[in-house]
Parts: sequence; C-alpha cells; structure tokens
Amino acid sequence: MNYVDGDYTLDELDDIHRKGNDIEVNWLTRTFEPANMATPRIKKSIGYWADSLEKHLCSHNVEIEKLTSLYFKWPVRQRKYMIATDDRGKEYKIYVNETK
Repeated sequence: MNYVDGDYTLDELDDIHRKGNDIEVNWLTRTFEPANMATPRIKKSIGYWADSLEKHLCSHNVEIEKLTSLYFKWPVRQRKYMIATDDRGKEYKIYVNETK
C-alpha cells in the first residue's frame, strides 16, 4: 500500500491507471512512466524503496549487479507484475498480488 506523506501511493497509481495509462517503474534508474504524471509522493516512494533495493535483493541471494533490468509494470486492463532480466539475458516475471 505504501503510505507516504499522509496518503497512499497506491491510490495515486490507481488514479493514473484508471485514466487509461500504463504504469511502469524502472527500479534500476528510478524512473516512472508516464513521467508527466509522477507526483512528488510517487517520486519519493520510488526513491525510498530503491534506496533499500540492493539490501532486499541480497536477502534473496540476488546480486543487483547481475540485473540488466528490473521493472514494475501495470498495463491497462491487465494485472500488475514485476519483470527482471539478468546479465545472461534470462527473464523473470512474477505477478503482484492484488490487495483491493
């Protein structure tokens, strides 16, 4: 749910998604798409979670240096998922549990 600065980031993401926009967070570059809809709360949230990303991945025996990409994606009319590619070109995809 991610509560930041007095409100839930997920509510902002849900608003953006409901308006017909695909959502994408590139965790390695800390970028958000659609960039013009990135609010200060969304940017702060991405920064907060990206700061702890290496430690989190390490706890799962994943070396961040071995990842060439790591995205959260939420396409219109589809489920949310995470997708990563390692330095061998192998792709990993997992769907995010729905909470609402």
